[in-house]
Amino acid sequence: MFVFPGVMQWFIDDIIPNGKADLVWQAAGLALSAYAAREFLFYLRTRVNSIFEQRMIYDLRARLHRKIARLGLAWFDQRSSGDVLTRMAEDVPATQRVVLEGIEQGVTAILQIAITTVVMFLTNVPLTWLILLPTPLLAAGGWIYSRLLAPRAKRSREASAEMNAMLFDTIAGIRQIKSYTYEDGQQDRFDATSRGFRAVQQRMMAAAAVYGPLMSFLGSTGLVILLAVGAAWCVEGRLTLGELMKFILLTGFLYEPITRLHGVNQNLVTGMASARRVFEVLDEAGEEDLESGEVIGEVQGEIRFERVVFGYGPGRTILNGVSLEVMPQQTVAIVGATGSGKSTIFQLLNRFYDPDEGRILLDGRPLTDYSKISLRDAIAYVTQDAFLFATTVRGNLLLGKHDATDDEIWAALRLACADEFVQRLEGRLDHEVGERGMRLSGGERQRLAMARAFLKDAPILLLDEATSAVDTKSEHLIQSALEELRKNRTCLVIAHRLSTIVEADKIYVMRAGEVLASGTHDELLEISPYYAELSAAAFSSNGKSKRATPPANSPR
Repeated sequence: MFVFPGVMQWFIDDIIPNGKADLVWQAAGLALSAYAAREFLFYLRTRVNSIFEQRMIYDLRARLHRKIARLGLAWFDQRSSGDVLTRMAEDVPATQRVVLEGIEQGVTAILQIAITTVVMFLTNVPLTWLILLPTPLLAAGGWIYSRLLAPRAKRSREASAEMNAMLFDTIAGIRQIKSYTYEDGQQDRFDATSRGFRAVQQRMMAAAAVYGPLMSFLGSTGLVILLAVGAAWCVEGRLTLGELMKFILLTGFLYEPITRLHGVNQNLVTGMASARRVFEVLDEAGEEDLESGEVIGEVQGEIRFERVVFGYGPGRTILNGVSLEVMPQQTVAIVGATGSGKSTIFQLLNRFYDPDEGRILLDGRPLTDYSKISLRDAIAYVTQDAFLFATTVRGNLLLGKHDATDDEIWAALRLACADEFVQRLEGRLDHEVGERGMRLSGGERQRLAMARAFLKDAPILLLDEATSAVDTKSEHLIQSALEELRKNRTCLVIAHRLSTIVEADKIYVMRAGEVLASGTHDELLEISPYYAELSAAAFSSNGKSKRATPPANSPR
């Protein structure tokens, strides 16, 4: 880069005036060799940077994903899925640009400015000082711009996350949007969010529209000063034409990296907003400690809740002094209206959350004595929504047992009454179920979730409305399978269909976060008017059993 200005001066001041034709090709070869060396070094720099860039993005994404996967559920309760996805998909690459722009572009630009300045001072000190006159203004302009742009960049990232959250809601809730013909309403909501993002971006572009031309103008003043003063000195004989041409080229080498630094400055300011969002997650203190505590040995399955109080936030108490007992190898059912706290009990058993007051015991010891990873290994949990990952049938079932053989998978499918429909699928175990299992019916998804729990074969089984999405025939078959599965293990069941839990060893009746009564089905019909009402409502449509009829003194 610094060879060519010297070659230019050589041509103008020596070779051409003195007719040294024999040196023309020598000088040209020197200039060409310098350019070749520069491009080769640029190639090496690009290759090294690309490798470093991709490794950095991979490592940062992996760290962020690992952190997100280990954060407690309370963290997710406070953030939208769209915001989390934006941090992973957009903020990570933007953070990478901060590092690469700062190191690769910034360092090379500063190095080029420093070397050029030294060469210029060695060539002509007075002329160099004249060329450097605008640089304090350029530095001040960059600092002011950074201060003004930083809050706008932060708001831009937040607005982008809001827009992505809205888009995620549209995709996830597309069936609800269509069923309620809410396409126009959802579009209005999206447009409002998008307008907010557009307004922030326009304010940022307005600042950039002033900053770029202003910095370019200040840089051009240095070149104008050089031309004016250099021309005057050439006329006076204080400077040769070759020296002036050399300084003109060097001035370009000086202000080109300065201009590049202005672009780096813009990227750094916007990238730092993304970097803060990424490291806000990485520095989050709420990461679950999965391994601290004792490893559970042989699980007997005795579970006790002792005056447990819990809420998902201030003023949102869900359980209010709940006490219940499950003996080893018992099947215990929990019934009650929606919102009574039934599913919350299962959340606490898995230690997704810890109680605000009271304690939960497993085999006589507090759950907090055990490591979360070993506790959850001892529990098979079938949730009501029957979530499936966007992979194959086999991939979803291996979640229950990572090293399961195909024979074990088919055995679990048979227990869940799912083997027949899986046999009909194209690819069978290798059939792709689609996002959230949408290529399957609700009942099929539910049975695969059941099979996953069967495959895990854990000593404690939690069933949260596990048969809510299956037909009556499949429900009877699954009930038969459950009777076999419940042998030699503790089972807790939540069910709105009381017909599925009448044979439970014990039933707890809940209302508004409290346990109203407990006992067998027949006992509760006698002692709990509220349970009698639930039972009457459940059985009145088909009159299945006289046992479900509430006693005469039950309130109506």
